[in-house]
Amino acid sequence: MKIIGRIQCITAPRRDCDMAEQAARLCGAGCNWLQFRMKSGKRQEKLELGRRVANICRSWGAVFIVNDDIELAAQLGADGVHLGLQDESPRVARRILGNNAIIGGTCNTMEDIRQRHRQEVDYIGLGPYRFTSTKKQLSPLLGLRGIEEILRCCRLEKIAIPTVAIGGIRREDVAALRKAGVHGIAVSSLLIDAAEPADLLNEIMEKLQ
Repeated sequence: MKIIGRIQCITAPRRDCDMAEQAARLCGAGCNWLQFRMKSGKRQEKLELGRRVANICRSWGAVFIVNDDIELAAQLGADGVHLGLQDESPRVARRILGNNAIIGGTCNTMEDIRQRHRQEVDYIGLGPYRFTSTKKQLSPLLGLRGIEEILRCCRLEKIAIPTVAIGGIRREDVAALRKAGVHGIAVSSLLIDAAEPADLLNEIMEKLQ
C-alpha cells in the first residue's frame, strides 16, 4: 500500500537559498515528502540540482517526487511524479515509472477528479485554494467552499482518492481544510519561510490527524 504524505513540501526558485538548501532545511526539520518543482532552466541544470535534492531526500528517508517531468523522474530514480492538467497522462507515467511509482495529478474541478479517477492516480492535488505567487498560470481559485463542495461530490460518487489541498495555504487554514475532508496539504513558502519549520510541521501535523 502506498502511503501518501499529509504534508507535501514543494521546492520553489528563490534568491536566498537554492532548492537543495531548501530540501536540506525541510528534511532536517522533519519533512518526509518533498516535491522537486523546477519549471525553468536547462536540462543539465535540472538533472544536477535534482540529483542533489534526491540524495538529500534519500539520506533523510523522505519521499522524493518530481513535478511535471516523467523523463526527469525516471532519470533521477524518483519515488514518483506529480502531473499537471496539461502534462502527460498518468497512464504514460505508470508505464514508464512502473507500478510501484507514486503518481499524483492536479485537479481544479469535479470533472478533473473523475478523469484522474479513471487514470488511476494515487493522489490528487486539489487547488488552488487561494492566490499563490509560486505558480504562474493559476486555475480558478477554489477557496474553502469550493473544496468542500468537490469533496462532498467525491463522497457521493464514492471516489476515494487521497486529496491534498494546494495553493497559498496558511497555518490558520489547516484545521478547516482537514474538517472539509482533505487528506493533507501541499505547501512551499509557508515552511520555507518559517523561522522554526520543525515546530510548524508539528503544529500542522497535529491539525491533520
